[in-house]
Amino acid sequence: MYTNLHIAIQALCVIIALNLLFMAFLYAIKLRNIKRQKLHDRFQVKFKDYLTYVQANLEGPDPLRVPPWTMNLVEREAMQEKLNDMIECFSGEQRQKLIRLCEDMGFVKHHLARLNSRSYRARLDAAYHLGCMRVKEAAPALLDMLKEHPLNSALFVVARALAKCARNEQDIRAMVQVLLQHNRKYDELVVSIIADTELETASLYTDYVNHEHPAYIRIGLIGLNEYTNPAAAAAVYRLMDSGHADIQLKAVDVYLKSSRLLPKHVVSKLLSHANFEIRRMVIHAMANMKSAAYLEPMRDGLADADQRVVYACAKAMLKMGEGGVAALCERAAANRGTERGNFLQNLIEEELRQLSMQLHNLNKLTQYNTLMYTYDKAFRQNARMYRVV
Repeated sequence: MYTNLHIAIQALCVIIALNLLFMAFLYAIKLRNIKRQKLHDRFQVKFKDYLTYVQANLEGPDPLRVPPWTMNLVEREAMQEKLNDMIECFSGEQRQKLIRLCEDMGFVKHHLARLNSRSYRARLDAAYHLGCMRVKEAAPALLDMLKEHPLNSALFVVARALAKCARNEQDIRAMVQVLLQHNRKYDELVVSIIADTELETASLYTDYVNHEHPAYIRIGLIGLNEYTNPAAAAAVYRLMDSGHADIQLKAVDVYLKSSRLLPKHVVSKLLSHANFEIRRMVIHAMANMKSAAYLEPMRDGLADADQRVVYACAKAMLKMGEGGVAALCERAAANRGTERGNFLQNLIEEELRQLSMQLHNLNKLTQYNTLMYTYDKAFRQNARMYRVV
């Protein structure tokens, strides 16, 4: 009994001592943060005029001058953060002037040296800052760091820094190769990282869509999705027949966004595709082009087996002028009494209700009169009084 009580008292003393140590540690961290915040606030006051000078002279021909006084460690860190933010906000000559200012202040040299530090945290912090400053000389070391880095969130910090510092397309290709070696699906993230480079990437993505590996193809398609030129459409055309459903979908998306006109055989092929999403995508594309040449395939789309495709087709025809409205009303009237006919008629009447609440707008008033007249004519309703301006 006495022994157990003695052990319990000792354990309690140990717990209390550990709690006191933990509280002292937290208090020390809080004091340090308060001190750093005070120094940071003092920096904001002390360097306010200098930062105003930097912003005012970004457009001028002369290089930016370094501060006329020596900065301590906290002030250098605060200045580095402020310049990093400004570099991200500007581009072109303004960005280059800020980068040259970082070189003149010694920030570039300092962080290049830290890349060889034994401390992982120091190397990672240096990689981040070198990326912000677009230091080309850091690219080889960053690539080596990326190759040796384990798969965790910090891997992408190094990758993004490498993309910003990339000297040429080969650096980007090497980065992508390293990231894909981990065999994880983060295609969107890889494209987001590539987007941070200052290099032209259209040719890189075009090359990737012709790659034999699906992972590269996915990256190429996501990247080309930002380009809306016929060259992108030609590059992805063959991928619309890919054996991978997601690649098919991405390829169709890029093709439709990049095409100025859709050939009849392509429209016919896509409207008969097994994936309803692809059928719906081509209908949206034809609606955006607003050409009467696509009314016939849209009429066929009203007979689609998927109600979502029919809905998209009907909404698209309502926005294609008198021809589209007439074709929709005729098809709805021809199928009167059926489930499909009732669905189309209800959709038209809902559109009329929506337009009737916006008659103060001349365009909406015109659409309302056109739709009402065509609807009455198709369904042989009694003559109505139409709204006029």
